[in-house]
Parts: sequence; C-alpha cells; structure tokens
Amino acid sequence: MENITCKGCQATVDINLEFCSSCGEWLGLKLDEIVDDVPVENTSEAKRMRIEKLLDLPVKPLSNYGATNLPNRKEVPGIRAVFFLALIVPLIAGASFFYNSRVADEVIEEIAIIEQTTITSTSTTIEGKLKFFKPISCSSSSNFSDDFLCTNLYDDSPSTWQDAQQSCADAFLEFEFDRPISWDTIIIQNAEKSTTFIKNFKIRDINITTENPEFIIEKELQNNQSQQWVSFDTVSSKIRIEVISAYPGEELNGQKPFKECAIQEISFLGR
Repeated sequence: MENITCKGCQATVDINLEFCSSCGEWLGLKLDEIVDDVPVENTSEAKRMRIEKLLDLPVKPLSNYGATNLPNRKEVPGIRAVFFLALIVPLIAGASFFYNSRVADEVIEEIAIIEQTTITSTSTTIEGKLKFFKPISCSSSSNFSDDFLCTNLYDDSPSTWQDAQQSCADAFLEFEFDRPISWDTIIIQNAEKSTTFIKNFKIRDINITTENPEFIIEKELQNNQSQQWVSFDTVSSKIRIEVISAYPGEELNGQKPFKECAIQEISFLGR
C-alpha cells in the first residue's frame, strides 16, 4: 500500500484517502499523478490522446482531478487576525486610558492654577481697594469708668465700652479720622464674654450719620454675639452712631442684670 505525508500534521496516510485520517486535512492529488502516462507533447495528436485518456478514466472525486489545493489551517489568516486583535486592542485601550489620565491630570492642574490665580488676584484687588481704618479720637454720651472708654471699641481686644448705667438711653458714639474716607462698611461686635452679653443692655436700632446733614443710615441689629455688618456709601472724616433702642439685660444664675449698655468692638472698612 502506497502512502503519502499529510501537509497539515505530517502524518503518514494511505494515498487513496481524500482526507487525512489524523487531522482531517484535505489531501487533494495533482492531475499529473493521474495521467502521468499521457504524452506531454504539445501537438494536436498529443492533445487528442490526452483527452481520450481522460475520458477512459473511472469517475473519481473532483478533488482527484487536479483542483487547486485548499489552504490549510496554517495558511488561513483569520486565526492570526483574531490573535492580533486580541493582543492589540487591550494595548490600545491601555494606552488611551493612560493618555486620557495624563490629560485629565493636566487639566485639573491647569484649573487649580487658574483658580489660585483668580483667588490671589481677587484678594489683592480687595486689599488694594478696601482696608480697615482706626479713628484718631472718639467721644461718647457717657462711660461707666476709665476702664470702659470708647477707645476700647477699636483696640482689637475683648474690652468693652459701657455707658454710665444709662441702659443705652440717649447713647451715642462719635469717631473722628485723620482725613475724609470713602466708607463701605461698619462692623459691630457685641460682647463675646457670655456674662457681659447676657446681663448688659445691647444696642438694637441705630442711626449712622456724618458731618453731611443729609446723610443718615438706619439699622436694626440682632441680639446675638456675631459680627454684624452695616453697609453705607459716603465720604466723611467723622462718623456718629446714635442708639435709638436696646435689648435689655437678663438675669443670670439668680443675679440681676446690669444697667450698663455694652459694645465690644466697632471696625471701619473703607477706601
């Protein structure tokens, strides 16, 4: 029995088989193996003899008559393409993720720089236009003693101004500055010490005036220990605060309230 070698798996198989018994590879035979006894001359007589010879051959599968070999597994590009895509797609995805991450980080850094620049610029602008001014002198309707003068209102300490047991009645405070200033805000702070805040009278309704007789600001303050901002727009070298009404003091631990009106700090913000 004559054998041949399978191109697919190199197994030795019977020459009469059409497909490899080992791997199933197609074993298509060449036409010259079937009609190798036909003359090869290219004359008319030779062509006629080859045709007659072919007609006398027994019927065989089409694969036995010299059809072009089908490609084997090694020659099929589909598998290689699949493996290539399986390898390259994750690489592309990973590269894209890394690139986008870098871009995102750069964008975030850029935004942070812009925001910081904006904040710094804004702060600089505010500081350049607005600042706190301290009076060069002050006067008040009264004071409880030399420890409770109106100068305590702009000394940046917890010390307070207190009137002479007048319970804020007809109380006023007047401040003078070294030049006319374009005013923006007055910040009033009640006593932060709980005992003083609870037991003393606190200013409620006030009028703010200047040397300009036509200018007046009316404001109602809250009965709390937070800073209270009063906005006003004028140019002056003097500011007068008149107390119209007050919050009364309260008992604390069975002790009667004080009769004094108390304020801890007043700040002046302008240009």
